[in-house]
Amino acid sequence: MRAFKFKIKNPTKAVIAKFEFTLELCRELYNAGLSERREAWKLNRTVINYFSQANQLPEIKRLRQDLKIVYAQVLQDVLGRLDNAFKSFFNRVKRKEKSGFPRFKGMNRYNSFCYPQSGFKLFGNELTLSKIGTVKLWNVRELSGKIKNCEIKREADGWYVIFNCNSEKEILPKTCKSIGIDLGITYFATLSNGEVIENPRYLRHAERRLKKAQKNVSRKIKNSNRRKKAVKLLRKQHLKIKRLRNDFFHKITHSLVRRFDEIAVEDLQIKNLTKNHFLAKSIFDASWGRFLQILIYKAESAGKKVWKVEPKNTSQICSGCGEKVEKSLKMRIHRCRNCQITLDRDLNAAINIKGRADLLGMLFVGAAEEPSI
Repeated sequence: MRAFKFKIKNPTKAVIAKFEFTLELCRELYNAGLSERREAWKLNRTVINYFSQANQLPEIKRLRQDLKIVYAQVLQDVLGRLDNAFKSFFNRVKRKEKSGFPRFKGMNRYNSFCYPQSGFKLFGNELTLSKIGTVKLWNVRELSGKIKNCEIKREADGWYVIFNCNSEKEILPKTCKSIGIDLGITYFATLSNGEVIENPRYLRHAERRLKKAQKNVSRKIKNSNRRKKAVKLLRKQHLKIKRLRNDFFHKITHSLVRRFDEIAVEDLQIKNLTKNHFLAKSIFDASWGRFLQILIYKAESAGKKVWKVEPKNTSQICSGCGEKVEKSLKMRIHRCRNCQITLDRDLNAAINIKGRADLLGMLFVGAAEEPSI
């Protein structure tokens, strides 16, 4: 699946009103479905699934005439989202993780609705949506693959359309090169060949602007028009940071995937790392999880391989002789008394990460070449 996102070009007030009305009805349906599931469990210890709720939609439409304004499959998709939320909740319970129960959606907390199969048609830069009308899109480029669904999303700076397409992989030519990557805070990433990628620190650089925008929100009267405008400006600031970070990640991962066939990274438990309150903000700013997510899907799409290795002691063990050299987090230089090697701490870790991935690769090849009995 590949997503293509376009901004809706100057939607009219009538179209915006229909978008917002659809979102509000979808939010009400989501909350009603969630309430029904909670009550059924509390009173009778019964679990309501998607199909039992979807079968109630015709009867609900007879009672709520305004729901007829919304395309039928859009309402079905709302109940599908609710069902996925409960499935994720039960999976977290099985894994004995912190299992937050699905929550009710408050005002302005439900920001998208989806046409899962039909109800939309794209002709050039014009998109026709059932029950809403025709809108124009900015900078429409050619879509690769068959469109599976169409999602309308509200963001701080306008309305967007997201097409999810079932496209084929674009296999890149082999380079016969491999690399190890150590993610950090001083540098965003250090490669085992000695290259470093600077940490852009988008959140840190925008802190003053965010603080000023947040102060403007807190000074406004609740539910006033001036507060709504201040909230919108604050959201735009956060949206800008998000887009800058994603643009940086896409450029870096694109370069890595084109240059290397195999990429080794640490299998980081980021939730545990953020428990350190001195480093949590910097870790969230670096957003390692998002970077790894983009890197893995791009490598898979290009026919490349990403290895995840055990992160324990990658900085402590000497990459030259294997001797364990204890050092605190403040010590940024690795000096081994055994083999007299001296190099940057992160570079030492990146070399160890690549070495562990090479070992995993040899074991994998050996298992594959083992003759069958």
